[in-house]
Amino acid sequence: MAHRLQVGVDFSLKRADLCLLFPDGRPLDQHVPVANSLTGYAQAKRLLLEALDTYAFAGVDLSGEATGYLWLPFFLQLAADPDLAPHDLQLFLLNPRWVKWFKKCFAQDDKCDQKDPFYIAERTRTRRPEATWSPSPYLPLRFYTRLRFHLVQNLAREKCYFMTFLFLKASSYRCLEPFSNVFGATSRLVLTQQPTLDELADLPVAELAAHLYELSGHHLPDPLHNAHQLHRVVHLNGSFHLDEALAVPVQRILDLTLAHICFLEAQVQQVDDWIATELQGYPVITQLATIPGVGPVFSSGLGAEIGPIERFLQAPKWDVKRKDYRPRNLRDAEDAVAKTAGLWWPRADSGDFAAEDRRMATHAVPCGKRAIATCGTISSRPPISRSSGQRCPEYTTFYQRKYAESTKHHHKRALVLTARKSVGLIVGLLHRNEAYRSPEA
Repeated sequence: MAHRLQVGVDFSLKRADLCLLFPDGRPLDQHVPVANSLTGYAQAKRLLLEALDTYAFAGVDLSGEATGYLWLPFFLQLAADPDLAPHDLQLFLLNPRWVKWFKKCFAQDDKCDQKDPFYIAERTRTRRPEATWSPSPYLPLRFYTRLRFHLVQNLAREKCYFMTFLFLKASSYRCLEPFSNVFGATSRLVLTQQPTLDELADLPVAELAAHLYELSGHHLPDPLHNAHQLHRVVHLNGSFHLDEALAVPVQRILDLTLAHICFLEAQVQQVDDWIATELQGYPVITQLATIPGVGPVFSSGLGAEIGPIERFLQAPKWDVKRKDYRPRNLRDAEDAVAKTAGLWWPRADSGDFAAEDRRMATHAVPCGKRAIATCGTISSRPPISRSSGQRCPEYTTFYQRKYAESTKHHHKRALVLTARKSVGLIVGLLHRNEAYRSPEA
């Protein structure tokens, strides 16, 4: 084993707790607390340089847990520090689950800031991670795509909340669908900024149709049908009528919730503009947008979460047949990306028993899993027309075959398998930096 200093760091909001170990596992400094700030970083840097000068270590292996973003400023400062660069500083970012399960190998111990850095350093010392951490050029794009994911989740939550109170206002509104989209422009005006539905429905059908046509800015294709359906919502199908004491608060909740929905939609549009601007600096990721149906938003999410494909090809892989290490290939990179997204099925074998049902992994990067699953969904949709707008016919065929083969949960199983298949396409385009071409081409 190389004579390298082993350092474990446990990050929290206020502190960064360090533990320094010799290469054989003996503690050099069992616990050194510093502030998680620039002042604390300077103190930690002096501690590392003193240890390097005193014991003539060949390098430093510094590991930290990926706890939110509490670790990021500290790691960025370490990676950019010119005083530490000559000492072969290797940074490792550990999944907290790795440390949690590694700690179970020892006798029960305290779970505290004084002990956690030791297990972080010991995990790297005894089982060195395959890849080191370095500042990713994809980080700005990843911030934008994750912000969009966060906003869309909030938007979906607000729309569900709106639907709850819409049922109280007009219980038949969603069933009869007077408008194709509840959140369309005309529907929003009818539900919030117009008189009550009863007052609108009291108008003659022809007059109500003309009013809706004007309200839509002359965009409704069949305003007479919309007027008839709106009449049915109020009169023929008998939506429940609220007491006047409840009607006012329900209407106020609908107005305020819809205002929040409009605000979130504006924010999503703003982030989309930022993503489109940022994407111009990533020509490799723009190749993903050439997949039929995948636009700049989803291609940005895919590329930002996966990052450079080269990082999945760094460490050699143990070959069971050759009984030796070999360089990783694109198939290995594809498997690694699929595991990152949670699109894999761990084996469950013990002795002579081999489980027939293998459950899909539950832990994954949420944004990456959602982006890849959406890409698989879009790719497997049937073609829009024969002349234009074709999707990926090979993925459509694959989806339909898996749908027919499934004995239960047909759509879910076929969708997940199609998403797993699309990982190979995504990895290949990113690695070769080329646009999508159909098999026929």
